[in-house]
Formats: sequence, structure tokens, C-alpha cells
Amino acid sequence: MEHSTSAVNWQPRNIAKGPGEMLRNSLAHLARGADGLCFFQWRASVQGSEKFHSAMLPHAGTDSRIWREVLELGSILETLAEVAGTTVKAEAALVFSWEAWWAYDQESHPSSDVRYLDQVHAMYAAFWEAGITVDVVAPGADLSRYKLAVVPGLYLVREKDSAALAEYVANGGTALVTYFSGIVDENEKVLAGGYPGAFRTMLGIRSEEFYPLPPGRTLALSNGSTASLWSEAMRLEGAEAQLTFTEGHLSGTAAVTRNRHGAGNAWYLGTVLDPASLRDVVTGAAGEAGINVLGSPTGLEVVVRSGADHSYVFLINHSDEDHKYAAHGHELIVGEDVSHAVVVPAGAVRVVRTSDPVPQTAGPSASQKDDESD
Repeated sequence: MEHSTSAVNWQPRNIAKGPGEMLRNSLAHLARGADGLCFFQWRASVQGSEKFHSAMLPHAGTDSRIWREVLELGSILETLAEVAGTTVKAEAALVFSWEAWWAYDQESHPSSDVRYLDQVHAMYAAFWEAGITVDVVAPGADLSRYKLAVVPGLYLVREKDSAALAEYVANGGTALVTYFSGIVDENEKVLAGGYPGAFRTMLGIRSEEFYPLPPGRTLALSNGSTASLWSEAMRLEGAEAQLTFTEGHLSGTAAVTRNRHGAGNAWYLGTVLDPASLRDVVTGAAGEAGINVLGSPTGLEVVVRSGADHSYVFLINHSDEDHKYAAHGHELIVGEDVSHAVVVPAGAVRVVRTSDPVPQTAGPSASQKDDESD
């Protein structure tokens, strides 16, 4: 994936990357499956439309932080050469559709405050924070190797693709579908009979009308949290309510549901949850699907690449404090053996080679384990 050493030049505000951010970005690409890195650009242009786009060799020349960080990255890549060819095995998939995005964000919809990418980013963030590695797949993709499929805002969907998702669930998979999904076909024709048209049977629900909320307005939920931006008049047709609204004219109406469909389960989010509640729903669905959700310290990104002989645990610390992570093996960047735990300094990256079986989800830090044992 092409990326930049620092600021780009095509946003309203092109914010430069802070110290160590380029390294973290780069190694996150490697952690999640890349075998190389691609930058734009090598030498910063001195004129033209991209003259203020960052480069490996900046306008300031070699006496610059960016150049020194580029050299550091090159040195680290040499130490990580053995990682090339290993793969990432995700247990969850996120269904992403360009067509649904284009159709979702049109005018003349129930609310201009809800946007497709907001749903995608919120769902991905919940998995990221839970330490669950996710593949991004297209509608209709083969989901048989995944334990959980999350479907954010699939407003436009072809019949064959909705049927493939229903079959996946019926065969024992778990799906998590969010609001304003399954509404129209590929010609943007509404699937009549109640929302969410394409997924009604699989989800075991039927909504008669949408009730968007204005910005700043919230509705209380049965778990003590609040919902925002979206609500709907939902009727249960086989599903069980996991969360309900507790105020307003929809009080007592389901906001989050779960339905047994064949051998699997289908969850529906009929509102916008706060980040903590969304993470709880995501981890609940993931745990039910058989994904081992162990969690990780806040701000520590944990991804595992596996090969025939070794696994490589990438530990990327995006926070301002040091973190410990339980591990056993050899740390490649600093070249030290690890017998109990590795310390990942604030803003740093560590990569541990291990021959031990490593879960595909994040493990708890050593400090967390010590606290639990105390």
C-alpha cells in the first residue's frame, strides 16, 4: 500500500506525522500481511502540484528527522527479512462494498448525518481495540473460513450476495449486521415488505419506519448507555432483544437483537452505540462465534503473522506509555531473547519470533496478568 513519510497534500489540513509515527504506520502494513513497503515519493518535488507532499528525502535534505527515520526503517526491515512469506490468518471478516458506499451517501435519505464510512470505521475500530484481526472482503465472498462476519451499512445488496450471507449463518457462522442495511437491490429499488428487506428472515426482525435522531440527541438504553443518530420501529419475528430503548416513544423497543438462523446466529444493531457498548457487542458476538478474545492494553496493536516454523508477534505501541506483553521467543528489532514478557516503549514497535502456538487475537500484558494474580 502506498503511504507517506509524513504529511500529504490533498486534504484540507495536511498534518505532519510525529516522531516514530511513520515507523509505526509502516510496520503495521507489514504486520497485516505486506512483504514490502511503497512510498510516494522518493525525493520531494520543488515545484508542481505535489511539492508539499512529504518524501523519503525531504526539502530539508539529509540533515532532517524524516531522513533519519527512513534510514532507521531500512535497518529494521533488514532485521525483519525472515518475516516475508508468512501470512495473517484472520477469524473475522468485514464486508465492504463500494457500491453500497456510493448509494448510501446519496441525498434524499432518512438522515444526512449517517455515513457509510462512519459505520465501517466504527466497526473496524471496535475489532482493533478488542485485538481481533479482521480481513476486509467484498459482498458475496466465501466466508466459510471465518467465524464471524460483520456487515456495516450494506444499504445496497444483490440478492445472491444476501443469500450467500444467510447461507453462511445457516451453516454455523455468526453475522453482525448494522442499521440501514439490506434496503435496496443493485438498481436501488427498495425491497418492500419491511426493513431490513434483504436480511429480514436471517435477522428475525421487521422494522416499519426509521426514526433518525438529530445531532446531540441521545436515547437511553437498557444497559445504562446511550444511543445516537438512529432508531427504528423494530418488531421481533424470532429474534431476541439484547438491548432495548428505555425512553421516548420507542421505549421497550429492541435496539440490538440476536437471532438463531439455522446452525448460526445473526446479530442486528438498530442504532449507533457509544464506543464502549459497541465493543461489548462485538466481543460478545465474537466470543459466541468461538473467537478467543483476550484483549490488549489500550493503544497496543497486536497482530500475528505465521509461517511453517515460526510465528511473529507484532507489537505496535500507539500510546504515550510503556506496555508489557506476555511473550516467549526472540525479539528481532532490538535482538534480545524474551522469556516472560517484552516491554514495548511508548511509541515503539517490537516483533517477537516464537515457535509456540500464538492465538490470532491479542494476549493480555504481563502487567495485567500480575494484577489478576494479585
